[in-house]
Amino acid sequence: MRLYLVDGSNAVRRRDYDPRFPEMDEARHEAFLERVNALAEPLEGSVRIEIFFDGPRRRVFPVSAPVRVRFALDGDADDAILGSARHRIRSGKGVVVVTEDGGLAREIESEGGKTLRFAAFFDRLRERRA
Repeated sequence: MRLYLVDGSNAVRRRDYDPRFPEMDEARHEAFLERVNALAEPLEGSVRIEIFFDGPRRRVFPVSAPVRVRFALDGDADDAILGSARHRIRSGKGVVVVTEDGGLAREIESEGGKTLRFAAFFDRLRERRA
């Protein structure tokens, strides 16, 4: 089973994100989760997708297997992703981190993990070759 660790905060806060509008942030979270959930549902059993967000736990759009939402309670999502990826890599298990954060991607790759950008991730889900 392939594990994807997704940098959800990076996904929803790129392009024209403006922190002055929290309702925009919430809408982006919901739209992103809906999209991933819909595309991942047919792949249950072959993939696991953990989506990480910065900050404390909060109510989010409900997701179903194989998608799981995680919050970085005492730090940022990058630290939580890196910790989870390192654990998997050191255990001899594969991991793919989905991000467009260049620093995080370089760290993951230097540890022996794989990375994907969001467009490639969505292509894989859509084509059911995750």
